[in-house]
Amino acid sequence: MKKPNIIFIFSDQHRKASMGFWQNEEYKKHIKGEPDPVVTPNLDALAKDGVVLSEAYSSYPVCSPFRAMLFSGKYPENNGVWNNCAPGRLDALKEDLDSLTDVLSDSGYSVGYVGKWHLEEPRPDFDAEGNYIGDKEDYEGERFFPDGSPDSNTACWDTLIRSGRQRKIDYLYAYNTWDVFRTKEGGNKLKAPHYWDKDHNRITVPPNIWSPEFETDLALDFIRNEKGERDGEKPYALFVSYNPPHLPYSSREDTDYTAYDNIYSAENQPDISALIKRENVTIGDAKFHEKVRVYFSHVTGIDSCVGRILDGLEKSGEKNDTIVVFTADHGEMLGSHGLMSKNVPYEEATAIPFIISYPKMLEHKTDDLFMTGADIMPTLLGLIGADIPRDVEGSDYSALLRGEDGERPRSALFTQPKRKGVRTSKYLLTISYGDKDNYTAPELYDLEKDPYQMNKIAFDSIPEEDLLLLRKELGEKLRISKDPWYKMKLYADFIIYPEE
Repeated sequence: MKKPNIIFIFSDQHRKASMGFWQNEEYKKHIKGEPDPVVTPNLDALAKDGVVLSEAYSSYPVCSPFRAMLFSGKYPENNGVWNNCAPGRLDALKEDLDSLTDVLSDSGYSVGYVGKWHLEEPRPDFDAEGNYIGDKEDYEGERFFPDGSPDSNTACWDTLIRSGRQRKIDYLYAYNTWDVFRTKEGGNKLKAPHYWDKDHNRITVPPNIWSPEFETDLALDFIRNEKGERDGEKPYALFVSYNPPHLPYSSREDTDYTAYDNIYSAENQPDISALIKRENVTIGDAKFHEKVRVYFSHVTGIDSCVGRILDGLEKSGEKNDTIVVFTADHGEMLGSHGLMSKNVPYEEATAIPFIISYPKMLEHKTDDLFMTGADIMPTLLGLIGADIPRDVEGSDYSALLRGEDGERPRSALFTQPKRKGVRTSKYLLTISYGDKDNYTAPELYDLEKDPYQMNKIAFDSIPEEDLLLLRKELGEKLRISKDPWYKMKLYADFIIYPEE
């Protein structure tokens, strides 16, 4: 029997709260805090058609670490990515592991990938003779210094995926790390969003097109397969990686014009308090107001792109035979705690969207199952009946998604090199590595009473068995992830590590 197709869509820096359906009564009880007043009719429809995971979690809320967990099923210590892949850093997804795309290809899938990659250091690529592969103007111009050294102050981030690191992907239109979202007529061509195909040819987005729209065009080409973009005799797996709603979100030029002009502009929403409803955000800064308008425009624009893909799938006649996933690599603080961006243990950075639809197998429900980046690969492979690599560290929750009995996770791991934590349905516990080998006092939050983690609570304010569970869960998660803290038994006076 032919395996189901897979369409895996993930945006970047997308808050869990930024999906419109959370405002509906069916879902509102499943979200902590106030949902964002965004317009997302297509994600709403996908949610109604599938399983919504209300506790999906980014264990390391930064682009590259999450993506490495997603594609390896392993945590940072064993997938090679302990930091965001950037010029001068050696972090990169290890070449000798079986990535998700590799396993899918070996399982008989035609694999496509469109959009942001961000799984290796962005730098020039050279052939065996030492010749630069790519556009000469990139190498000698603004994207790189003439000597080939990456220039982190320019747009060098959008380099090609280097030879040997493209995994087993048949249809590839991607850039390594980051790019601008739009180029206007007459703009500097070196600032134009562009992509590299599997043969290292550069494809530049036509002027004045928002890059997710162009990526959606490529995704639809793959689905339609009118020009042999894939092997039509095989099931397909298509990954679509949108950079928005990642920054920049400075002005209308960064985002989807239609969403901005028709919904979120100051003309349509003169009272910013209609968009910023969270009690923990100070809304006095006018510059911040514009960021919120652009961010929400990104979200609605991505929703429109998702709708086009779902419509293309419907017209292909293969909707019932296709698994569709929508998720993100992490959230966005968007003013909470006075912070923008991510890489903190707070809920608005770590909570992510996760919707999975497979009409043939999965019934609609909202589930509080913890799903982290490392769990996605084994769960997806479990759903299609493929062999799961024995060395993955994440868990296969496909049976739970199908409504079958099984052991449910009690927590999710938060991990950074110098800060660890564990998140349960009620509590967040974090602990940091301090100066002179002394850890800072662990922080504890009650997520039900304090959904934005504004007030730390004392350990003796919660039942003793709850604190004991948190300490044990953290030790067990560090063991599973083969974390250096576990190897050193760091802070064993507080963290309860399992016996060897």
